[in-house]
Amino acid sequence: MTRAATGIYRGTSAEQRREERRRRLMDAALDIIGTQGWATTTVRGVCEQAKVGPRFFYESFSDLDALAAAVHDEIIDTAIRSSLDALAAAPDGIAAKTRAAVTAILTSVIDDPRRARVAFAEAHGSETLMRRRAAAMRTIADVVADQERALLDPPPGSDILVRAVSLMITGGAAELVLVWLDGDIDISRDELIDLCAEFVLTFADNLATMAARLPPRPAH
Repeated sequence: MTRAATGIYRGTSAEQRREERRRRLMDAALDIIGTQGWATTTVRGVCEQAKVGPRFFYESFSDLDALAAAVHDEIIDTAIRSSLDALAAAPDGIAAKTRAAVTAILTSVIDDPRRARVAFAEAHGSETLMRRRAAAMRTIADVVADQERALLDPPPGSDILVRAVSLMITGGAAELVLVWLDGDIDISRDELIDLCAEFVLTFADNLATMAARLPPRPAH
């Protein structure tokens, strides 16, 4: 093996080890924040669970907030990607596509309750996570609004209504998931998904009616 080849191999191996350490840190943070809460999460605790020395923590993250933000972003990105993939693969028709998208995005978080708690609940204890949560809710709402426009052909001039409905669906679904995880609503996982899908479809069915009832907005 040439000296140059050896250098390339070592560089690749070091990068792989760094990525593995980063992955372990993120997995540990997900577990600790998602089960014990943000208030109990420390760099030392994450490093101990990840079996990563503290000095290696800072090769990937500037501080604990940066680690939490990375975990949160990964949860949201995965949920959105799963929903869009399911939407594209679903049969034509508003009902089928809506149910596929809702099932995918909810399954992505509720099948691992830690993910739901990091994404929605533990944000209240961290300014960084709170900002991430607010941005994520708007991003998901924008995705919902885009799909509403594509599938429903809403009435002209109803952009504000579509966005408002999308925000209500997103925020309401997040709150419902948290209440369900806390055991305060006695329904099964599948019933939860069906309920959320019905909410979306009900809004979709009544979008034109709502637009007709609202006073016209002045032209800009």
